[in-house]
Amino acid sequence: MRLPHLLILLSLGVAPLTRAADFKLYAVFTEDTRVELSDGAVWMMDKGDVFPIKAYKNMQKNVILQLAGATFVTDTARIRVLKPDEVTAGVEVYRKNVRSYLDATSKKMEDRLRPTEAKTEEAAKPSAEPSTESAAAAKPMEAAPAPEAKPAEPAPDAKATPEPKKP
Repeated sequence: MRLPHLLILLSLGVAPLTRAADFKLYAVFTEDTRVELSDGAVWMMDKGDVFPIKAYKNMQKNVILQLAGATFVTDTARIRVLKPDEVTAGVEVYRKNVRSYLDATSKKMEDRLRPTEAKTEEAAKPSAEPSTESAAAAKPMEAAPAPEAKPAEPAPDAKATPEPKKP
């Protein structure tokens, strides 16, 4: 008698676990909305943009949406949850947004690295013309004017005979 109950419990426990991984809600913006991402970037989301829902907040007044590795919060009134038959088209829109986000993020990173690389390269190779900032430091010191040349006096020699004194 316990065996049927055990089988029923096992079948109920296993079925939801396999289906839970496939379940994901997507939201579409119903109006243009400015948001701040968790990485500090500020984006303007257009009407029709689609994002996966991570969580609800403040008794479902706000929703946390995901864009690649970043998240952002917006009012629930500005979005609509996609119906299951709309998800496939919505995922394509989301993928385009992810590509745009990743391109913009990588461009920012490249721009931040370029000045650092330029300074490193500039320090590594000496330039023919010094920069204006270091022109004073790079300018060679002027040599002091050379004293006028005097004829060399003969060194006193021990073997030299002294000159006779004039009376």
